[in-house]
Amino acid sequence: MEIVELLQQTPLFHELNAADLEELIPSTRLETYEPGRVILREGRVGAAFFLIVSGSVEVIKALGKPEEKLVNKLGAGDFFGEIANMKHTTRIASVRAISETKCLMIQRLHLDSYIERFPAVLAKVEQAVAVRGDE
Repeated sequence: MEIVELLQQTPLFHELNAADLEELIPSTRLETYEPGRVILREGRVGAAFFLIVSGSVEVIKALGKPEEKLVNKLGAGDFFGEIANMKHTTRIASVRAISETKCLMIQRLHLDSYIERFPAVLAKVEQAVAVRGDE
């Protein structure tokens, strides 16, 4: 399946047409993560945004420490990595694959300018930032 088709199947981008989504392709790649693989680490600088195509992940604070806490579980159509991208800060949690997970990884530099041009996408990302920023 092509990247444009994968993007169109997600709630975040489904309202956009193929021509608009084609602009994202140069900065997007499909990645596969095995169960247990840490995709993002808390405290690191965010350089990419992830959109789950298939599989599932868990969002964890204090990964590997005695105070480790499961914050959320996400599946196909969900996205993560948006807080560090939108706020240009370090990651506030780690993300680990629960099952084999395929994600579209979109580089932050391109995503910033892209979503500013599409208010519907920007609104969905900002809403997630507001909700998840409080977790």
